[in-house]
Amino acid sequence: MKEPYFCSVHLDKELDPLYIHVNEETLKRLNIESTSIILNFGHFKKELMIEIDHNLKFNQVKLSSCLNENLSIPDLPYDSYFNENQLFLGPVIGFLETPWFNPKQETSKLRFSNYDKIKGLIYIFNSKTIHQSTKTISGYYYDPTANTFIKSTFPYPGAIYNRSPMKPDIYRHFKKHIGEKIFNYPYRNDNKYSFWLNMSRIPFIREHLPFTRRYKGAASLVQMLTKYESVFLKPASLSRGRGIFHIKKADKGYLLSSSTGEKVLIESIESLEERLHSSIMKNSRYIIQQEIPFNHSGKKIDFRLYLQKEETKNWKYSGMETKVAKAGSVISNSSNREKVMPGEAALKEIYLLSEDQVKQKTVEITQLCMKILSVMENDEETHLGDVAFDFILDEKCKVWVLEMQPNYAAERKAKRTMDERRVLPYILPTPFEYARALAGF
Repeated sequence: MKEPYFCSVHLDKELDPLYIHVNEETLKRLNIESTSIILNFGHFKKELMIEIDHNLKFNQVKLSSCLNENLSIPDLPYDSYFNENQLFLGPVIGFLETPWFNPKQETSKLRFSNYDKIKGLIYIFNSKTIHQSTKTISGYYYDPTANTFIKSTFPYPGAIYNRSPMKPDIYRHFKKHIGEKIFNYPYRNDNKYSFWLNMSRIPFIREHLPFTRRYKGAASLVQMLTKYESVFLKPASLSRGRGIFHIKKADKGYLLSSSTGEKVLIESIESLEERLHSSIMKNSRYIIQQEIPFNHSGKKIDFRLYLQKEETKNWKYSGMETKVAKAGSVISNSSNREKVMPGEAALKEIYLLSEDQVKQKTVEITQLCMKILSVMENDEETHLGDVAFDFILDEKCKVWVLEMQPNYAAERKAKRTMDERRVLPYILPTPFEYARALAGF
């Protein structure tokens, strides 16, 4: 295969859609022996007959923006290159969101703050707007000139950034037609017990995981409390602090604290069993997890690390934040939170690390989480590119990983306080860099 040859493509809707216009010098440089060129726009292909145009400059190409009666090429900044007699115009990136996602809300535009670096066609769609019979998708594309979204119909993209619970049959369909170009699938936060079970098989990782077991009634919980002073009782598959209980040994029984702030002293195992039976979420499986005890001035401290793939297709550190819970709260979710700090600032102010120690600790945490991701992506149907890790640091600054989340609050953070929004410029645009690379640009 020849080296790609980059060129400048100009679109003109008045041109005959069956032809591509080049000047003689450009055609000679391309060394194309056939009389036609195959246009690739996303996964749409069209054969165009070559027309010599002496009015064009060297390295300049002109073609119609009309692909067929249903599809056209939006007037956007594109990159383009030839490879043999194939012209690639793009990138074309699909952003798969949930049906209730509103692409016209102001926060959606934050995703496109580095559009000048990405270029091409980026469109937002959902699973209900996929037309498998015609291999087209309806949705909204971002227009950087007007800084708005425009409704249209598009060809299948060169890559898909997934932020929805994509059904397996949809995934298989796209994988058949666009290949291994769909990332953040499966889009679900791993079952906490499965995560612990799978990762604890790797000795290096197991050292950084709080001990976890399935909840099988109050007896299993009491058994954990013979080993640890306090534990958490958590739904295995829920996020945002929902349904969590904290249980601690007391002088006379057990102190049970709920995520709503309620605290109650329970004196017997039987009473504990009864209380939990009436309080835990029905039809939810629970885990018991060792608590890693650390608080600052009576406030629970949690961390979140953002890792994303970018244009090199490698993972990179995109940011870290520290969630400081309200005094006395057993969780640090948004409704029980005092503030969010930059992770590096918390390492200095709360853990009293020097500048060099902060850098070293950040590298250590990042490398540990990347190791976990490499294990997870050994599964051939797991392709990640945008994730968050929740972890805790104990009093000795040892890292304890709680979970990995592809389904983390992103646009939702844009509606919260300034301290939560601080990380958004670093995490929202980056996945499109990876999508661009997957699409071949």
